[in-house]
Amino acid sequence: MFTGTELNCLFSQVFGYSAKESGHRMGFLVDVPVEASEDTTDWRDRRALAMQWARLLSETSFHACMVYAYKAVRRGNADLVNPVYAIALTDEIPPTADALCAYSSNATDISEIYSRAEFWVALTQYSATAPLKVAAARFGFRAATMPGFTLSMLPALSIDITALDRRVSRLARDLTDAHTAVLTFGVRDKSYTMTIDLRHRMGFASSGRFLTNGQAGNLPSGEAYIVPYEGERQGTVSRTGGILPIERNGEMALCEVSENRIVCIDGENAWADTLRQFVAADPARANIAELGLGVLGEWGIEAVGHVLLDEKLAVHIALGRSEHLGGVTSPSDFKAPEFVCHIDHVYHKKLMPHVCVTRGVLLFEGREHVFVENDRYCFDATE
Repeated sequence: MFTGTELNCLFSQVFGYSAKESGHRMGFLVDVPVEASEDTTDWRDRRALAMQWARLLSETSFHACMVYAYKAVRRGNADLVNPVYAIALTDEIPPTADALCAYSSNATDISEIYSRAEFWVALTQYSATAPLKVAAARFGFRAATMPGFTLSMLPALSIDITALDRRVSRLARDLTDAHTAVLTFGVRDKSYTMTIDLRHRMGFASSGRFLTNGQAGNLPSGEAYIVPYEGERQGTVSRTGGILPIERNGEMALCEVSENRIVCIDGENAWADTLRQFVAADPARANIAELGLGVLGEWGIEAVGHVLLDEKLAVHIALGRSEHLGGVTSPSDFKAPEFVCHIDHVYHKKLMPHVCVTRGVLLFEGREHVFVENDRYCFDATE
């Protein structure tokens, strides 16, 4: 756990203020279960951590802190629901949405609270990254989103953020300059290839530092990412295609991709059936929404079973919403709000033990660069 001074030093690196400064306005956002049966130990710990951090920063006279709670939206990266409730630092966060009614006098529209703090930290069960990226750009605050954060992730907050920033910034430049990425997957005794169209897109670095108003992203972080070209330009189709293997609990789904969309899923097992149903429910879910290159595994951080950290360990591909990362697929492209999603699939040995990224190549004009071989990046993490 952090002391107040250590916590202030952490957030000074994250948000780019001097650790000697005081008096900033910092807000903490949490979601609460709709029903008590949905709650978990990790979720309770996360709510308690938000209140603990707010109290520490406030009691040690570093910053003015506020805590807001809202009913869980039950799906990641969907728009947040109104109202939100201000929770006094002397109180505890209510355990369910019904219990929030006791704070009805403190209820307000979420769009009205954003101007009350310079920096926001979202310690939530369901990811608020996409809506907060959009809101940060509109309202000019900075935000660190921590969906699914657990106490087991605390070591990832101790990495040298400066060195991490150098690594992911270099990868982001490579993603911007390349026109194509080619991933080769080894699946047991077979090999599959996925070509990813990087034209008309920029790569972004996410090191867990949000130094400019309007920036928001994950903490802990440690990835470079890019949205594949989605074919939105008239007369220019996306070249993203091939076979994307996705494993869950030892079961394999082989996703055939054409023009940046999953068009068919092969696999005779429960996971493949589940994924087929998931994609069939809304065509926007078939969109290839992100190529991410997580690097924390190079610093010895291990998978903990939560996507917030695990996606920062290795190569990952996301499906669904992309506009919050620089793409064009937004909530309006889904059939209904309850179908909106952004789901990451991480190619890490503890998460997909039967899938290996045997080779990853970035293609530039006149040259190519092998950046992954056998699940290992082709660089020195200390560079």
